[in-house]
Amino acid sequence: MPLDLPIDLQPPRVVVDDEALGETAARVAAQPASAPGVTEERQIEPAHLAKAGLIREPDSRVSEEFRIVQNRVLRQSFGDASAISSGVKNIVMITSALKGEGKSFVSLNLAGEIARQGDRRVLLIDVDPKPNSLSRILGVASARGLLDLARDVRLDVTEIVIPTAAEGLDIAPVGQNDGRSGEVFASRRMGQIIEEIGRRYADRLIILDAPPCLASSTPHALAPVCGQAVLVVAANNTQQSDIEAALDLLQACPHVSLLLNKVAPWMTHSFGTYSYLAAEA
Repeated sequence: MPLDLPIDLQPPRVVVDDEALGETAARVAAQPASAPGVTEERQIEPAHLAKAGLIREPDSRVSEEFRIVQNRVLRQSFGDASAISSGVKNIVMITSALKGEGKSFVSLNLAGEIARQGDRRVLLIDVDPKPNSLSRILGVASARGLLDLARDVRLDVTEIVIPTAAEGLDIAPVGQNDGRSGEVFASRRMGQIIEEIGRRYADRLIILDAPPCLASSTPHALAPVCGQAVLVVAANNTQQSDIEAALDLLQACPHVSLLLNKVAPWMTHSFGTYSYLAAEA
């Protein structure tokens, strides 16, 4: 399992901390009622994206740092195909060892930055059914999602994908949790669904916002179908033993990177801001 050196990332002051497809029958005809964060045109509104922590300033320091992360992720997913021996190479799982390390913030902003560049569409899938999930913050907690897709063979993946106001970025909610989500995510069918989504949307980057490794079995269960995983580590917070335990649970993933989050600006070299008016160019 190749292991990248940590990537330092300095988020803004406000951070949203976290805590088979197979063969399908006919698609269901009726669409569900729009969720609170979705307009009548079935689109996640800008206000909900901002509430979830999506950075919209392309010249900000954090945006510049996400571009570095983005380039590494895209090279691994769409570069040398021989570099990945197992898993679907365009599927990237974002996780952490513990809750509160900022993995949902990283998932959303990595997805948003890649979509903003315009070279790849991104499908961000929420696979963390926690109470304050990314789906809930985005206002689509009541929408059908991945868990519903796993339970109902009549559903098609296109019925759970919701476009956002950010061009090129789509969201697939986690879906309705009946208290057995752990069993569903650990099932063979869920692995088949995730793998099929990756193959069906082979030209897109598929990002999974997964729960913490030491709080859920989901990252361990989905690791074999992912081409790479990014383990978000909170600076000066996560113990080495927790990181090692999380990496051990991700061994089935062919490529794992560490991303150092919440680094204080004075602790390391970082990007400043550099902008100018068009007349000054």
